[in-house]
Amino acid sequence: MHTVRVRPVALLALLAGCAELGVVGDGTSISVGKPNRGHIVDGTRMPDRGEGFFTREVWKTRGQRYGTDELIDLLTAVSRRMTTRVRERLVIADLSGRGGGAAYTWHRSHQSGRDVDLLYYVRDRDGKAVEPDAMRVFGPDGKAKDGSGYTVDIPRTWLLVREIITAPEAPVQWVFMYEPIAAKLVEHAIATHEPEVLVAKVRFALRQPGNSAPHNDHMHVRVYCAKADKPYGCLDIGPMDLMAERDAELAAMGGTLPPITHTTPAPRTSSAPSAPSSDGTSAGAPIKTDLRSIGRLLRNRTDRIPLRLWR
Repeated sequence: MHTVRVRPVALLALLAGCAELGVVGDGTSISVGKPNRGHIVDGTRMPDRGEGFFTREVWKTRGQRYGTDELIDLLTAVSRRMTTRVRERLVIADLSGRGGGAAYTWHRSHQSGRDVDLLYYVRDRDGKAVEPDAMRVFGPDGKAKDGSGYTVDIPRTWLLVREIITAPEAPVQWVFMYEPIAAKLVEHAIATHEPEVLVAKVRFALRQPGNSAPHNDHMHVRVYCAKADKPYGCLDIGPMDLMAERDAELAAMGGTLPPITHTTPAPRTSSAPSAPSSDGTSAGAPIKTDLRSIGRLLRNRTDRIPLRLWR
């Protein structure tokens, strides 16, 4: 359930040239600073298991289990909704440490409670859907390089990414991912006649960082700063396009995004753009979309972006 935030008056002080927190007493989380140089106040601990998700022992012992209220809302809600689509649970790896801050042994970012690593859905050598037991490195063909026979399950991973990008719980800025896998997801989406607007939005969010690990063993999700956190020093890095689109959708829907429903899109019968659907836009109440902007997103084939220290 989405967290409603009502805060008492807080005192902001400037210390060492950075916005720091004074008195905040209502217990809601606050993300401060950048993902690669920040911390969390009153971060929420991600449960080790719940409806549709769990974590493995290796990530439990690290202690990187804390995130903002919005990120935890997103993960628990997406995992719950995925149970209506797939049987296997989502494996959730690292978030941030308690209080955030640097954890350079494992990550360069993950400092301000807005980052989380998720394992790809996979199939074993017999083609059976299984829950991944580790972060296995996958090649451009989607097959594990360790000879285990595991492959990335593209249809189920697409459903997960689709759910993450369209989730009403928190606005997602990036899904860092190995570009060959990202390309396969987009190809699958187009082949299954997903709406062009949705494909464009997902394509924009799926990026392989150029100055970091290729993310060929997991995906890394980052959410934008909550508006309530920005006065306290939360800083987003990079484009704000998806946040702007989300704000436009909220305005068009009267301040509330429609509930997520899962339907199989009907095959297209013409070359005209598909009608808006509940897959992140609307059904019955069309949201005005700048198709020229969508076209620019689809033409943006940048495989990697030079994100220094963004891992």
